Amino acid sequence: MNLSIIIPVYNKSEYLTECIESVQRQSLKDSEIICVDDGSTDGSAELVSEFQKTDGRVCLIRQQNLGAGAARNAGVKAAKGEYVAFLDADDFYSSKDTLARIYAAAKSNNALICGGSFCEIRSDERVIQFDGVMSGNKFDAEGWVDFKDYQFDYGFYRFIYNRDFLIKNNLIFPDYLRYQDPPFMLRAFDAAGRFYAIPDVTYCYRINDCPVKWTTEKVLDLLCGIEENLKFSAARGYERVHALNYYRLCNDFCGVIVDTALRKDSTGNILKKLADMQSSVNFDMIKSSELFTDKENKFSKPLSELIQKLSAQSARLHSEGWFINKKLFRVYTWPVRMLGKALRDIKHRK
Repeated sequence: MNLSIIIPVYNKSEYLTECIESVQRQSLKDSEIICVDDGSTDGSAELVSEFQKTDGRVCLIRQQNLGAGAARNAGVKAAKGEYVAFLDADDFYSSKDTLARIYAAAKSNNALICGGSFCEIRSDERVIQFDGVMSGNKFDAEGWVDFKDYQFDYGFYRFIYNRDFLIKNNLIFPDYLRYQDPPFMLRAFDAAGRFYAIPDVTYCYRINDCPVKWTTEKVLDLLCGIEENLKFSAARGYERVHALNYYRLCNDFCGVIVDTALRKDSTGNILKKLADMQSSVNFDMIKSSELFTDKENKFSKPLSELIQKLSAQSARLHSEGWFINKKLFRVYTWPVRMLGKALRDIKHRK
């Protein structure tokens, strides 16, 4: 069998039909569609069962709610294909030749990992142009790429992976509720050393209107994922990956981290985790990555001070109440908010 397409499913009945049908339309027919239901309660598993009745390639695996990473791992374990692809239940392939194109490129070049460019779906808008820190989402030409030159850890879905390679190197998704994808991608691409790229759009990622319901557990898992990539990139000398993960910590996820820490984490575990993570940050690597300017590097210094102050104030904030401490919250988050503002323009700098 050429390919196993693994779809983790959790309460995505609204989009699941479009997702599976986009796989069924693929011109590459020697494949299997493994749907791993992660404890859905909205009828998603029953919907997959209906597809099974008319398409023998569809396989349904049921498990209790363990998260997307665990569902993907279960799919890899059950897969029979030479290569595996990962598709989320609310995403899809836009072209019927997408998988055939990637598979042919992988086979002809004996590639362990092969993939293409990314497409974001925002309502009816399709975004395929990326620059700045997100420029790794697209490829302009076909050919081999050394990971040390690429150093990007977002968008693992765009690629197919040799199944034996994943198993031999024990490349699995960590058991995080959030941010389990970048650690998997970083370790897989590091193990492969290089990958084969094609410029075609190979994945359509839907930006849903439903925001993530952040909990203390999800934020802690997010921080564990970022910390894992900070440590691994530092050990392997991936300066740009190191800087990218620090950038996300300080900018992309700053709001949800601080908000959840002060409003929901009565134990202070998030703030303690943030404080512990400082030892994983290598500012020399961040500077040498040239992702930040010297001015922006200076802005990063108040982060450790902010974490210490927030740790000391967390108990007071929870005991006195969120409303009373709004001004205090703004005072203590000012350094991170200023850092985020300073770093935001990096997204648009090539």
